[in-house]
Amino acid sequence: MSEKHHILLVDDEELIVELLENYFQSLGYDVTAVENAEKALEHLQNNFGYDLLITDINLPGKSGIDLLKITREIRPELPVILVTGHKTMDFAISAIKNGATDFITKPFQLNNVRKVVEKVIRYKLKTEKKERIFEYARFIKMDFEFPTKELDAGVLADYLARLLLKMRFCNENEVNQFYLVFLETIVNAIEHGNLELASTIKGDDFDRFLKFEQLREERLQDPTYGNRKVYIQMEVSPRMFTLTIRDEGPGFDWKAVMEKTEMETINLESHGRGFVFIQSVMDEMLFNEKGNSITLVKYKE
Repeated sequence: MSEKHHILLVDDEELIVELLENYFQSLGYDVTAVENAEKALEHLQNNFGYDLLITDINLPGKSGIDLLKITREIRPELPVILVTGHKTMDFAISAIKNGATDFITKPFQLNNVRKVVEKVIRYKLKTEKKERIFEYARFIKMDFEFPTKELDAGVLADYLARLLLKMRFCNENEVNQFYLVFLETIVNAIEHGNLELASTIKGDDFDRFLKFEQLREERLQDPTYGNRKVYIQMEVSPRMFTLTIRDEGPGFDWKAVMEKTEMETINLESHGRGFVFIQSVMDEMLFNEKGNSITLVKYKE
């Protein structure tokens, strides 16, 4: 191998661990071995240098499937190979549906294990090369026009945050901050903009939350509110990212809210709390006069 890759191996059988650890080290891999899912998760949360996770399904405590599902949430880019005694097609389908990149059945031959690992590593390297294409983009512009009922705020926020990561505006440790900023602004456009739901309706107690969700659903089904659209324009150059989100609601008095944030008189139910968070992550936050459009700007350091 021209580049050394790091494998996280999870198994509580000492003989299996010793066999695989020695074998892959002899092939030039770095191998870190742990005996349960809990320790594996500690490594994954504190070390982004792993190229592959190999885990047995039967582990003490959390199972290998549990570890796979959590890994997909915290490290979606990391390939995972499951090791199992099951040899049925049903298991294979279930493993892939849960996010496994590939699987190895016991008993296994080391040469077959090597082939699976090398195939997965090659695929990972190809994927990383595709992702790096964005680093060389001179200019990207996208315009979206979403019906309120069709806009999934979480999916779009994740897409935008991942794009910033690909364009090197942030690193893996920071990408979640941008996701939360984009989620906040998109949800505001939907709920406070197009659906005209006041922040004070939601509150902190469960009954008020249920009432808010009920009213939200009613307005989504009401053509007066539900047929409104959210317009999103994104522009990315090598040095600047700009995102404009505009709704068709009546707008709000953003100047008054900004004055409160500057005077540090924000209460927990106001727009201001979200604005403070957005300003802590983005370099600029701009509004149109009506207050139904927000523009976020981030400069590359």
